Amino acid sequence: MIRFSCLKLDAAFNRAQKEKIMRSTIALLTLAVLSLTAPAAYSDTRMDVGASFVNGDMSGFYFALGDYYRVPEREVMFIHERRIPDYDIPVVLFIAQRARVAPGVIMDLRLSGRSWMDITLHFGLGPDIYYVPVREVYGPPYGHAYGHFKNRHRKDWHKIRLSDHEVADMVNLRFMSEHYGRPPEEVMRMRSGGKSFAVINDEFRRGKPGKESREREQYQDRRMDRRQEQRQDQRQDARQDRRMEQRETREQRSRQDAGPEERAQRGRKDQEPGREGKGQGRDNGDGHPGKGRGRD
Repeated sequence: MIRFSCLKLDAAFNRAQKEKIMRSTIALLTLAVLSLTAPAAYSDTRMDVGASFVNGDMSGFYFALGDYYRVPEREVMFIHERRIPDYDIPVVLFIAQRARVAPGVIMDLRLSGRSWMDITLHFGLGPDIYYVPVREVYGPPYGHAYGHFKNRHRKDWHKIRLSDHEVADMVNLRFMSEHYGRPPEEVMRMRSGGKSFAVINDEFRRGKPGKESREREQYQDRRMDRRQEQRQDQRQDARQDRRMEQRETREQRSRQDAGPEERAQRGRKDQEPGREGKGQGRDNGDGHPGKGRGRD
C-alpha cells in the first residue's frame, strides 16, 4: 500500500515537471518570435518616407531643414553631431547661405565661442537679414526682438545687436513660415504658447489643422495677389519697352528714307536757272559789278 502511494506521488511529480518545462518552452518561443517581429513593426509605425528615425520626432525637423536649405540630410545630421543645439542648426545653415560659405565654417566659428551677431558681422552682414515682416507681433519671445527694429529708423538697423536666442527665434520663424507657407503670425502664436520648433514643424508636416487656418488661407491669397500684381507690372513694362522700340525703329527708318529725298530736292533747287549769282549786279563794262544798268 505504501509502495503504491509512492509510485502515485512520483507520477504526479513527473507530470508537474513536464508541464513546467512545457510552459517554459512556450514562453521562450514566444519571446523569440516577439524579438524578431517587434523592430520591424516599430520601424513601420515611426519611420517617415524620405526621413530616417533619429531622436523621435526630430527626424522630420532635420529632413525639413535639408529640404528648405537645399543641403543633404546627412549634412544636417553632421551639424547635430558637432554638438550644435537643434534650434541653432537653422542659424548655421542660414548664415552659411547668406555668407556663401560652407556650414562647417560657421560651425567652427560658433564652437570657438563667438555669438551669432559676431559671426554675422564677421561676414559683412547686418541684423536686417533676420527681420521678418509681420502685421502684428506676438510675444514673448518675439516682442523684445521686434522692439529693436521698431524703435529705430531703418537706416540705423545696422546698430542693432540681437542676442543668440533672438537670432535663433527669428531664423526659425522665417524657416517655418516660408517652408510650409504659413503666416509668420501663426508661428509666433504657437511659439509663444510654449511649443518648440520641432513640435511646430511636426504639426505643420502632418497637416494638423489649427485655429489660424482661415488666416493661413488669407495669407496664401495675399501672396497669390502679390504675384499676380508683379506679373501684370512685368507685362506692362514689357509692352512699354516694345512700344518704345517700335517707335525708335519707325523714327530711324523715317530718317533713312527721308535722307535721299531731301538730298535730291536740294540738288534740284541748286540746278534751277538764275540760282547761281543771285543777288549780284551786272557788269558795268569797267570790270566791276553794278546794281543794274547804269544811266548814260
